[in-house]
Amino acid sequence: MVTLQDNDALSQYAPLGNEDTTNEIQNVSADVTAEQNDTVAKRRLRVLLFTNSVAIGGMEEHIELLARHLDRKYFEVFAICPDWKPTQAFTRSLQAVTDHLAEITPDRRHSFWRFLKESYLMVRQLRRWKIDVMHMHSTTYRGQHVAFIAARVAGVKKIYITEHLAPETDLPTYEHLMRNLFSLMVDKIICVSEKNYQARASHIYSPRDRTIVVNNGVDVNDFTPIPSKIQNALREQHDLPADAQIVGTVVRLEKGKGLDDLIAALPLIRERCPRAYLLIVGDGKLRGALEQQVDALGMREYVRFAGFQSDPRPYLGIIDTFVLPVPVGSASIGLLEAMAMKRAVVITFGGKGEAVIHGESGYCAEPLNPPSIAHFVAEILSDPQRQQAFGEAARQRVEQEFSAQRVARVLGDLYLQKS
Repeated sequence: MVTLQDNDALSQYAPLGNEDTTNEIQNVSADVTAEQNDTVAKRRLRVLLFTNSVAIGGMEEHIELLARHLDRKYFEVFAICPDWKPTQAFTRSLQAVTDHLAEITPDRRHSFWRFLKESYLMVRQLRRWKIDVMHMHSTTYRGQHVAFIAARVAGVKKIYITEHLAPETDLPTYEHLMRNLFSLMVDKIICVSEKNYQARASHIYSPRDRTIVVNNGVDVNDFTPIPSKIQNALREQHDLPADAQIVGTVVRLEKGKGLDDLIAALPLIRERCPRAYLLIVGDGKLRGALEQQVDALGMREYVRFAGFQSDPRPYLGIIDTFVLPVPVGSASIGLLEAMAMKRAVVITFGGKGEAVIHGESGYCAEPLNPPSIAHFVAEILSDPQRQQAFGEAARQRVEQEFSAQRVARVLGDLYLQKS
């Protein structure tokens, strides 16, 4: 496994376990420079970003940012995303930042016959575009087999995969064997964080010389202070008192997000901070169940469900403490956005390589532990100086280590690397 996270990333690119790497590193860097010069002299490298999105979330924003920041001097950027109503807004956004886009759905979310037709259409489209590199993005560690086969049939030479979620437990035998085979066939496996890599390597074959880490990132230039007029309007819209201390999160309301733990922590938070309110931005299948939990706790007066927001930045602007209670997570785009907005943050999945350094750029509470979440949230709300210091440190951490510009440079160098 190789970690790529510096701006000049390929200057240190080398397989693990090789002690004598100086010459190899220099050769790789030279190869990239030569490849860049050769690409400019001939034509731009044609890079396809492929996604099997079923909903709009962090993965979709990651892809959009990558498309936006790939250097058009060296790359012509193509995209294929599914013809799927729940993700149409993402498709429109992606179309605005790519050079070419097609809606093709080579999976079985539609009928079997349409699946066959879409698979054929993908082969034909890839041949027409003459793609050099396909970078597949998968919400989980499943699927993408047909897209991979279509790309090989179409003559795509280099195929990379990013699985934005890794398994938490061992997979069933057949599924495990199929994913191991898939891992053998792709040219590179790109993990979005060190923890993402560790989880994958624990349960799926992840060849060390072809698996790399490129930390997630956001464009910090997109996150500027929200005018007080807009903040006041949002507070009024959601009936939040002017002096309310807002604990907030931006996340899909689905299983595994830890939202029940955050709601359970609210009464404990209010014991120490009676002006605390909870603002949940996002939507999903669990909304009804979460609202029932709020009612059962007698907290309806102090909880606001804002629903899905295509632009969560104004909401981040009114949050005093951002909480991401996901028990098993890594390099969340939503978390990085909150940090870029200088929010003090509490997460439940800290560790090596994560954006939050406990006690410096936020707090890491214990997962699945409402009292732990409540303790650290109250520590922030009860200390305005600490809240401000954490917010400043969070922004600085994102600027230095988790920018979308860095992600695009690192991956761009990887795309240009000679096999």
